[in-house]
Amino acid sequence: MYWVGVLFGLSLLLYGVYLVTTFRKPLRILLVVSTIVLAASWAGYVYAFVIQDFSLLEVAKNTYAGMEWWLRLAASWSGTGSSLLLFSLFIGLFIAAAYFSGANVNALRISTILLLLVGASTYLYGTFDTLSVPTVGAGLNPLLKSFWIAIHPPLVFLGYAGVLVISLGLIYDEAQKLKRLFYAALAFLFAGLVVGGYWSYVTFGWGGYWAWDPVETAQLMVFVAAVAAIHAPVALAQLRRSAYLLAVSGVFLALFVTRTGMSPLHGFASPGAGGYLLLALSLAFFFGFLRDLLIAKWAPVPWRSVVTFVTIFVAGLLLYGSLLIPSLGVAAGVNTSPPQMDDGMWFYNPALYILVVLTLILAPLIYLDKLGKTFWLYLGAGAVATAAVVGLVWAGVLTFSPKSHILTNMAIGAALVWSALGGAVMLYSAAISKNRTVVVTRLLHFALLLFFVAAVYSLPFAYNRAYFVDAYVAPGGTLNIQGMKISVVNYTLGLMGDKVDIYTVYGNNEVYQYAQFGMLSLTNLLNQAKPMLEDAAKRVEGDALLRLLFDVAKEPVAVGDVKCRLADGRELVITNATFGSYAAHAGGGGLYMVVYLLGNSPAGLGNQTSVEVGEPCVVRVGGAVVNMTGRLMVQGAGDSIAVVPMSAIISASERRIAIPYVLDNNLTLFYMTLRPGTPLYGLLNLPYYSLLSNVGFGHAFLEKFPGVVPSGAYLKASLYIDGARRDAVVRYEVNGEVSGIHGLVSSVITTPRGLGDVYIAVFTPYVKGSMSYYPEPMIYYISNVLKTKPPEDALRIAALLTSGFYIDQLRRAGQDFAAFFTTAYLEVLNLAYGYDPAKSPAYTEGIHITVKEVPAINILWTSAIVAVALLLILARKGA
Repeated sequence: MYWVGVLFGLSLLLYGVYLVTTFRKPLRILLVVSTIVLAASWAGYVYAFVIQDFSLLEVAKNTYAGMEWWLRLAASWSGTGSSLLLFSLFIGLFIAAAYFSGANVNALRISTILLLLVGASTYLYGTFDTLSVPTVGAGLNPLLKSFWIAIHPPLVFLGYAGVLVISLGLIYDEAQKLKRLFYAALAFLFAGLVVGGYWSYVTFGWGGYWAWDPVETAQLMVFVAAVAAIHAPVALAQLRRSAYLLAVSGVFLALFVTRTGMSPLHGFASPGAGGYLLLALSLAFFFGFLRDLLIAKWAPVPWRSVVTFVTIFVAGLLLYGSLLIPSLGVAAGVNTSPPQMDDGMWFYNPALYILVVLTLILAPLIYLDKLGKTFWLYLGAGAVATAAVVGLVWAGVLTFSPKSHILTNMAIGAALVWSALGGAVMLYSAAISKNRTVVVTRLLHFALLLFFVAAVYSLPFAYNRAYFVDAYVAPGGTLNIQGMKISVVNYTLGLMGDKVDIYTVYGNNEVYQYAQFGMLSLTNLLNQAKPMLEDAAKRVEGDALLRLLFDVAKEPVAVGDVKCRLADGRELVITNATFGSYAAHAGGGGLYMVVYLLGNSPAGLGNQTSVEVGEPCVVRVGGAVVNMTGRLMVQGAGDSIAVVPMSAIISASERRIAIPYVLDNNLTLFYMTLRPGTPLYGLLNLPYYSLLSNVGFGHAFLEKFPGVVPSGAYLKASLYIDGARRDAVVRYEVNGEVSGIHGLVSSVITTPRGLGDVYIAVFTPYVKGSMSYYPEPMIYYISNVLKTKPPEDALRIAALLTSGFYIDQLRRAGQDFAAFFTTAYLEVLNLAYGYDPAKSPAYTEGIHITVKEVPAINILWTSAIVAVALLLILARKGA
């Protein structure tokens, strides 16, 4: 165990002693000392990352030599257990803050117990495990190499810790100081939510900032549950208590969701013992919530309080339930997840939309406490305006989101109507109030309303890929798209200067296992095939006609115009003909070679037909003569035509062979080295044949593995966007590929336009293979490895990266694993070995750029900043 683990354990021991003292006389000094030791343990842990003490396993997993200091700092909370260490620190800080804010001793006891349990789960994730072998570090998850990793997780965990501890305090005592702390927690949590959305927006290249990813949903759930609790009527004590318990339960549920793998963008593969402990804590508080909810007694309270609380509370319950049920399924071993992406949009959006609009419809009741003439006038005006807008949308006169469903457009229109009316009521309420806190609260509500409006209007554009305009532009080219002039003035590829260790940390993972098994299969196969291929190569080399057959299988040759006299007297003329061959399956198994002609013909024989040759059709190919007799299979499309003779004789000098020509096993294997898409394609073009056919090399795959390699490759495209230079850098990071999460990260450029953005995503060109299209930086990287590393090392690295690239297909390959891996690996080797940057697909096909406009997005970010600022004002002044 790393020494920080001992110090952290000491802090937990001190908290345990403090807990005991609370049953007699709480010792302030003991709480202060416990907090200091806890903070010191966290500081020591962070220091290990900053100085890169690779003897701490988490440092080895999440950093590499040469990483920027701020990214090393942020990496200290990027792991499963290390994030819980940060959470433990924040719980401790909020316990101290609650203590000095006069929190009830029972709340402090419960909070301390929870800190001890969270601390225990930190150990269960191996947070303080050590590493005894030297390393330069495996590097950070490529998607996490962003400035926002330094901001987003701390804000979220601050919010979680505050909601957890202060909710427990408010259950026992509605102290003003505790409420102020609660508003601070809400500010942190909401800021974390928005920063997370922005991080997604500028990282993933699809334009969205919200997709109902389970971890996003969990964070929103905690925020909504906490907001519901603070709005629960004070007179309904048990109902208010139940709302706080739901918020506490939500915190632990959110932590569990992050550790289940339910999220495609966040989280970890399996919850482990620590995750199940978090789920157990969530359930414990959930049962407490149910108990208090069921025994809650009603008391007369203003309708305005009831309406506000019920709408927010129902939203919180919806979010909570949608996460709890799948979480229980995961705990029971069932592969399930909450609604997300498209399913999430159709599940959550309508329900939450209805609740928000209902609140806006009842705005006069909530903010002015009026049910009379004013309310009915407001309701009537809103209904008429809504009907008018919806009618115009239905008639096609008014459209807000052209590529979205008509119901979405109607919903946007209705939301804008009621938001305008509700916003006016909020501002009027703020204007007539003489209470500063009420004014701040109303302005906060108005800022959140603007956030809602911006989300309703921008999300269909941001989320929907249909709004993207796709374009391809070569270096030196210019395009006009979405009202912008975009020029590519430079395009470069390069290796990253940093080094990572891809073996020490990952050496036993799934990608390595597949690569090793694949190399064992490949070397065994090629070892058996080697004498057969050598025999076939010798026969082909020594027989001019066989050599011709296999040469034209690899590359057809031009033979000029060909004329064939048909049995019915017609003449079939094939102009600009090319002659080739291919192998077809014989009826009784095996393969045979057939020949074909491709060219143009005005004969108009239809799509597919069979014709009889009247006299032999002669084709001269080099020094050989091909006599086609009998029936011809003819297939045409327009002026193009393909002709396959059912029988032919190829002759040269004294040698003759009949077509179809049956291939024995040796020639079949040789053919497979020439034909794309077959398992052995390109094998004989590579200088690694002797190594790849060496069974010993396959068995020794993991021996002396070249662990330290360049961290990746990049492409840099310098763009001029309306005259302003912007550089797009697409990264391919090998640690992402080796860890099984893939290492390609696209580049995003945003340019403000009015209240929205023009969103530009730049993607890598792809190198075409017969099995797949490969990111050019990947092929560039492997090409450099083949040129600069010893062959044994280069082939191992290439096998590993191939395994990582095809990890999803290899998991499903089953009995076809060996053939699939062999085909994929040899294809990658051939593409990388023959790669020429001067012939980059960027020049032949262009760089893929997608552009779309996202309206109102800057209102979203600005209103969020204002809302956070107003929450902090409430935290400072109280409510």
